[in-house]
Amino acid sequence: MVDKNRISELRQEIGEEDMAVVFGIFQQEAEETIARIASGLCDQEHAKATHFLRSGALNIGLISLAKQADLAAAVPGNDRAQTAEVLRDTLRRSVESIDVALMQP
Repeated sequence: MVDKNRISELRQEIGEEDMAVVFGIFQQEAEETIARIASGLCDQEHAKATHFLRSGALNIGLISLAKQADLAAAVPGNDRAQTAEVLRDTLRRSVESIDVALMQP
């Protein structure tokens, strides 16, 4: 799920071309962060990584990813690899939704 109002705000604030750049950078950083989560971070680094995903996702309107990152923050160490897979899938679906949302006026 994406926040179409937030996407519309971003479109007005920074323009469509810059939006594409921002989303691309976030996607790359999110993929790297999810890979770090999958590798097995200590609790403190895991908390930082999930906070980054949640706050970044909220800033650009990726509600589903923000919710999954929030849930991932509480996952114990031995289950984090599976959680990373859920985050990857949610990121992929969110990016697909963003692509559709960007095409709408």
